[in-house]
Amino acid sequence: MDRTVKSIKIRSANEKDSLSLVILAEEFMPREVDKEKRVNVLKQALRNLNYELLVAELEGEIVGFIDQWVIHDFTHGAKHSYILNLYVSSKHRSKGIASKLLQEAMENARSIEVSEIHVTARFDNRLAINLYKKHGLVKEHLQLEKEFK
Repeated sequence: MDRTVKSIKIRSANEKDSLSLVILAEEFMPREVDKEKRVNVLKQALRNLNYELLVAELEGEIVGFIDQWVIHDFTHGAKHSYILNLYVSSKHRSKGIASKLLQEAMENARSIEVSEIHVTARFDNRLAINLYKKHGLVKEHLQLEKEFK
């Protein structure tokens, strides 16, 4: 196992992490969104009991994160988790950090009796798709989206 993975600390994010997380998110998802607005949206999400954001820390620096929302689906009579983002900074990829984040998020979901985990990945993101498959996720549905501006 890579020494980096052994020294990675996975923990729940807190509001103090907001700016660091927004800066890291801009690495993979540059948007025309004001940084302050992103920070405020993140802080609001962190206050929601159905939201979890885990960070991967290496020597005090946040190098990756995963977030998930848990919803109660009455039609299935169960809780479902929706992973929205899983990201590791470009200089720390291929070291097992994403796997460690995903494992922790899945364990946390299982501990609160989530019955299904859902995740989306871009069709061309083979690394993410392979990671999810490696952890037992299977292609089940097609997700469509429409962006409102």
